Amino acid sequence: MATAEQPTAGWTVELDTTPGRRQAQEEFVLHHPDGTDERITLHDYARVYDVPGLYEEVVQRRLECASPETVAAALVEAATAEGRAPEELRAFDLGAGNGVVGEELSTRGVTVVAGADGIPEARDAAHRDRPGLYRHYLVGERLDVDQVTGLVRDEELTAIVAAGAVGEGHVPVDSLAQLWDAFPPGSFLALTLAGGDNDHDITDVEAMLEATSASAHRTRTVVRRSFRHRRSMAGDDLTYLVLVAVKD
Repeated sequence: MATAEQPTAGWTVELDTTPGRRQAQEEFVLHHPDGTDERITLHDYARVYDVPGLYEEVVQRRLECASPETVAAALVEAATAEGRAPEELRAFDLGAGNGVVGEELSTRGVTVVAGADGIPEARDAAHRDRPGLYRHYLVGERLDVDQVTGLVRDEELTAIVAAGAVGEGHVPVDSLAQLWDAFPPGSFLALTLAGGDNDHDITDVEAMLEATSASAHRTRTVVRRSFRHRRSMAGDDLTYLVLVAVKD
């Protein structure tokens, strides 16, 4: 176990540094102010989001997660390369959680209109921690495509952003493809994806994009590179891919 540090609202966190665990198996201990201890699986997002500041303390500060800032910066980079200002973009934040990614987008001038996540606890935490960031926040493991299509139309959405939310047991690639179909030409798709070039989530997404090559509005990759997503609790670097594409 690592040493507990930085009390937040009276609690402290102790990471379980057991080596060899997959991301979905990582755990930590939350030491409560009353002296009780609670062991929490990192991917138990409903519980993590229930404690204000806990996600930021564990994932952003202690594990140095770079996906939110990386995907936001890459979207702006791709838009600039296409002659578009960040202020022109109206984003749908997929796998929005409590709004960490949305906040990074907003800081860079992107208008964050909608968020979505699979659990209501994420929506509630976003409204609690970053009130007013999202005009709409959808909840569901598989979103209603007709509802998203109407939202894209009515709110003139021009970007899907998903930091670590596609694959790895989260949003399936086929669901992402359906959502992407709802967006008009000139829209951007910005993702961070787990693993190296041959990881199945990455190859599945790139196959999805390649499948549009013969369509009237093909999707073209603008940014594609590896980066350090975060540290594991055991101290190893976890490498992800950031990918931004535009629909012609």
